[in-house]
Amino acid sequence: MPDTAGVDYAWGRPGGAALKAAGKKFACRYLSGDEGKNLTAEEARELAAHGVSCVVVWESGAQRALSGKKGGEEDARKAETLAAHAGMPGDRPIYFAVDFDATPGQQDDINAYLDGAAGVVGRERVGIYGGYYPVKRALDAKKAAWAWQTPAWSGGQWDARAHIRQGAQQTIGGTACDLNTAKADDYGQWTPH
Repeated sequence: MPDTAGVDYAWGRPGGAALKAAGKKFACRYLSGDEGKNLTAEEARELAAHGVSCVVVWESGAQRALSGKKGGEEDARKAETLAAHAGMPGDRPIYFAVDFDATPGQQDDINAYLDGAAGVVGRERVGIYGGYYPVKRALDAKKAAWAWQTPAWSGGQWDARAHIRQGAQQTIGGTACDLNTAKADDYGQWTPH
C-alpha cells in the first residue's frame, strides 16, 4: 500500500481544512490529564468532515510507563473514557507513550504497564509509542499489538512492524505539527461513530 500521510500535534489545532489542503489523511491526537491538548468530540467530527481520521495516544508524563501494571490499568481506564467521549469506536487501539530514552533495564516496568493497560482495554487494542528500542522490545515480548515509532532515541533504525513512523515538523494552519507516515492499511485510524 502507498504510505499514508498524517500529523500529530498537542495544544494547537490546525483544523481539518488545513490538514486536508496539506494532503494529510490522519491526525494522531492526545488523551491525557491536560484538557487543553486532548482530542474532543467536536474536533474529531470536524476532522472527519474533511476526510481526516483520528488516532489516539495516551500520555500523562514522559516516563509514566515506568509506573508498572497499576499505572497501566489507571491510565487505560482514563484513556478509554476520554476516547469514548471523543467518539472513538470501542474496538480501536490506544497508543501508550514511552516518550524518553528507555533502557533495557526499564523494559520490565514498561511491559508491566502495557500488561495493566491490556487488562482494561484488551491486548489487541494496546499500542506503544516510543523510540526503536522500547518499541522493538515490547513487540518482541507481545506486550503491544500496535506500534508508533519516533526517530528520537532510535539511532537511525526503524522497526518494520511499526504501523506509524513519526518524522520532521511542519507548520500547518499556524500550528506546529510532527509529520507521520502510516505504513499499514490499518494503523488504528477511526472517525467518530
